[in-house]
Amino acid sequence: MFTTLIIILILIIGWLFFAYNKLRGLAENVKQKQSNIYATIKKRHDIAQRLSDIASSYGDHEKLTHFTITESDSISQANAASSEASHIIGNVQMLANRYPDLKANTTYQQLMVQLDEIENTVLERREAYNAAVQNYNATRGSIPHLFYASKLGFNEASYFEVDENGIDQLASFKTDDGKILRDTMGRMASVASQSVKKMKEKTSNNSEQD
Repeated sequence: MFTTLIIILILIIGWLFFAYNKLRGLAENVKQKQSNIYATIKKRHDIAQRLSDIASSYGDHEKLTHFTITESDSISQANAASSEASHIIGNVQMLANRYPDLKANTTYQQLMVQLDEIENTVLERREAYNAAVQNYNATRGSIPHLFYASKLGFNEASYFEVDENGIDQLASFKTDDGKILRDTMGRMASVASQSVKKMKEKTSNNSEQD
């Protein structure tokens, strides 16, 4: 009986680790894809600011707001800055149509080429991110993961979507699996220890009765 209990506990723990590692791998893939998008958006911000600096010597420069984004900024702040960058880029393009010298500026033209490349990269990375989210959410919502995913800290991931104004919106994705797993394993170890202790006491009592 004692040996059987130990084998069952080992099988349960092994299965739990396998299921955990599968979800964690998928979750880490989502986080990596999210980080790639975030880095690309920040490059777009930099290009928008450089375009603003070039166009500031032309008319309507008061519409070209200076903005910066740092490594510590949150996803929500990045979304706000992305919206602002789109506004600035639109204003710069309107100025370029009104001022041929700006449109003919070599640096302006180079930055616009880089901007087109960045926009394409954002689209590609958005598709890759959404594919990772779909795979993660599908696995998370399937049986048997459905019964323990949330309890292990694997929250549902949100897609990278476009809002009603046509602005990309990237939602933050985090998991609490590390702390929850440690707590769960601690409780399982405690239960296993108590069960083994009871089995030993029962075996010892039976031996004394014999």
